[in-house]
Amino acid sequence: MRTRLPLLVLFALGCGEGAADSADSADAGAQALDAAPDARPTPADGGGPADAGPARPRPVRVMTFNGGTTDGLPHGRAPDDGYDGALAAIADEHYENSLSWNPAEAALTAWIAAQRIDVAVFQEIFHDPWCADIPVDPDLDFVCRGWTPERPWQIQRLFGPGYQVACAPGQPDNCLAVRTAFATLRGCPLDAPCPEGLEGAGPPSGCSRGARVGRAVLDLAAGGTWTVVNVHGTSGFGVDDAACRVDQFRQIFADRGDGQPAANGPVNLVMGDFNTDPVFFADNDPSAAELTALVDAYGFEFLSPTARDAPATYEGIPVRIDHVIADALTGECVIAGGTAGEPPVMDAVYWDHRPVVCDVRAR
Repeated sequence: MRTRLPLLVLFALGCGEGAADSADSADAGAQALDAAPDARPTPADGGGPADAGPARPRPVRVMTFNGGTTDGLPHGRAPDDGYDGALAAIADEHYENSLSWNPAEAALTAWIAAQRIDVAVFQEIFHDPWCADIPVDPDLDFVCRGWTPERPWQIQRLFGPGYQVACAPGQPDNCLAVRTAFATLRGCPLDAPCPEGLEGAGPPSGCSRGARVGRAVLDLAAGGTWTVVNVHGTSGFGVDDAACRVDQFRQIFADRGDGQPAANGPVNLVMGDFNTDPVFFADNDPSAAELTALVDAYGFEFLSPTARDAPATYEGIPVRIDHVIADALTGECVIAGGTAGEPPVMDAVYWDHRPVVCDVRAR
């Protein structure tokens, strides 16, 4: 069951190949960003090039989104989308508050198509095999209506052909998608989902199950590799919750449990729902302070906004708990439904998080 109250924590992606990757590989992975001209609008400039002139390097568009919901939101608030408190209670009881309402899935699918995402990580999307154990009311438009074991998984439906997808061991609702024209997932098939393609496990302390820090190695079409880490930090405000997040964040940057961090590639991209705000909660949540300290100590930067006056990534609370962090990359980010001029995925209230979309380039 998902935590339903005013705050969840985010966990992002990042992983690598470690000592096996040389400095040449690091340069190739970063400079591959500059291999193609820009052919689309970017969050930074709000549109494509208007004047003739030399084409500038095309950024890579990345995204993190916790696609879950909660029954504690004002679902009856205008505009009315048909999703009310009664449906929210069903999603809570049977669907673990994951992305389970078909109109929301359809809206997100259309939004993703318009964004032209290269690399995306998700937390709390729906894992279709769960339908085998969920009672289905044929009159309700939930994701298990009409389900068969042969149906493509939700992560496949969201992106369609041209993307490769993988999920985390023990956390099959935490997944990654990569546009195959940009890169491929090492160790995963091109034409089928990779159920445990994100490498990882719970922290050595045993405070959480499954890989809430899941890493993937991307082999770039232009040469080089990226390590991507999908993070879904443990939620909650208790002492134990914060301590578990500290353990998870150390898995990303310091030691995942085998002497190597998850983000140990030549180019590392860490994205996800950390379930803490590194600035807003810095004085009362040890995991917030630890996240900032680790990012600084290991030469990473927050690409997503962290300032107190930046757009919130969580519904109804002015906090930024979903982030994009990198070492060899820089870029500009927007919050769908939060940044001025950036519309939400859907006008009506369904999600409790907002997507973070960034255009990244080599530093």
